[in-house]
Amino acid sequence: MPDKQIGAGERHQATRGGEHIVIRRAEPRDKALYSDFLRDVSAEDLRLRFFAHIAELSAAEGDRLTHLDYGHDMVFVAVDEATGQMLGLVRLRDELDEQTAEFAVLVRSRLKGHGLGWLLMQRVIDYGREKRLRRVYGDVLVENASMLQMCEELGFHAEDIGSGMRRVVLNLSHAGE
Repeated sequence: MPDKQIGAGERHQATRGGEHIVIRRAEPRDKALYSDFLRDVSAEDLRLRFFAHIAELSAAEGDRLTHLDYGHDMVFVAVDEATGQMLGLVRLRDELDEQTAEFAVLVRSRLKGHGLGWLLMQRVIDYGREKRLRRVYGDVLVENASMLQMCEELGFHAEDIGSGMRRVVLNLSHAGE
């Protein structure tokens, strides 16, 4: 099966907060959903995700999220089943060794604590396993306690990498086995 077909299926799920969502692979048409999505993400949540104060996602970043090299990049979006509104996304980008990939996740601020980030992270972990990656990792600001706690609950181990950052790493060959 070609890489681009790995993990292509939709998942219909409900969050702890009661939202009925579809988690699916991002598509170029999703670019139209980003501005509405980002209006509902606080400046503080954007800072925690991008490690800097940003006013909005650049056009180039939007293009990178919707025009992917599916051999090395994957973005899953969570959309409201009824309205089609984007509620969150998770990106996975392969490192040069093609055994390791970096994740990044972002959800609408009003939905933090509803379990949406957890479902997106589960999806990207499953995808990493399907793709036979050895590990996935992400860099997290030390002050982002909720993200660090979620990663710990998902089986990641954290290491201090300086500059107020922790690297969370999940070895997929050992996770859940």
